[in-house]
Amino acid sequence: MDNSQLSMPIHVTIIIPAYNAQEYIEETINSALAQTYTNIEIIVVDDGSNDSTFEIASGFGDKIKLFKTANSGVSRARNFAVEKAKGDWLAFIDADDLWEVNKLELQMCNLGNRRWSHTNSLYIGEEQDGKTSRSDLSPQFGDWVFSHLLVDNFITTSTVIIEKKLFLESGGFDESMKAMEDWKLWLTIAEHEKLHYCPEILAQYRVYSGSTSRKAREVLPMHLQLIEQVFQISSVKSNYAKLRNKAIAKSYFICSYIAEDSKDYSYSFYCSIKGLKHQPLQLANWKRLLRTTLNLIS
Repeated sequence: MDNSQLSMPIHVTIIIPAYNAQEYIEETINSALAQTYTNIEIIVVDDGSNDSTFEIASGFGDKIKLFKTANSGVSRARNFAVEKAKGDWLAFIDADDLWEVNKLELQMCNLGNRRWSHTNSLYIGEEQDGKTSRSDLSPQFGDWVFSHLLVDNFITTSTVIIEKKLFLESGGFDESMKAMEDWKLWLTIAEHEKLHYCPEILAQYRVYSGSTSRKAREVLPMHLQLIEQVFQISSVKSNYAKLRNKAIAKSYFICSYIAEDSKDYSYSFYCSIKGLKHQPLQLANWKRLLRTTLNLIS
């Protein structure tokens, strides 16, 4: 069914997990409140912050639903919000990211019969030029995307909307994972469901050095562990075995970039060599090795 034809808009719960987000939380909540799609509720879960996050969020009064929990990680915060959600659909945005005002409207009105959706996004934050989009760095896909996701987690969580029933059927975010919990969930869903994609840049994803996702030495082992787990699944092993080396090479490639951004040039060089070993015929891997070598000797 085309959601643009519905007389009653679907109720959407916007979920904002927040931990020590006092610098950005007000702007993030305001970007959610400014949506042209108005049949929404906003749930903010303060995941045990020890700064002024809760007090700032409290200033929005009954415009949002605010909860404070013991610090248990972003996956638990999101899952907790889903437990409290009244909406038939869920929309995720992290407490330091932003949405364009028509983000939800464009997605909800163009879903067709898809049960989940993502959009293009823009990188903002430390050392970002404010002009680089996610699609500039990672090809973006819609429709059947499982094989693409096996190689690269190209989905930005702060762009995702999903039918709550589908989220629950898929088990939610894995609370035992420190990172990559989104990638694991998207793979679970993508194996059975087509994905809707909006190519418009409808979100801004903040990059900063303190986040776990920007620590290559921590992220790489988690990348490789998840890849090994996924490729041990019998259906994946039998149908997608040829993608394993490509997935591993991509993880090394990504972590080489992350290490370079952090000026960890020795680890960036190491990752470029390992990536090249897994995909020696890819020109991009040779270019990465050349760049990391120059960084190391300069």
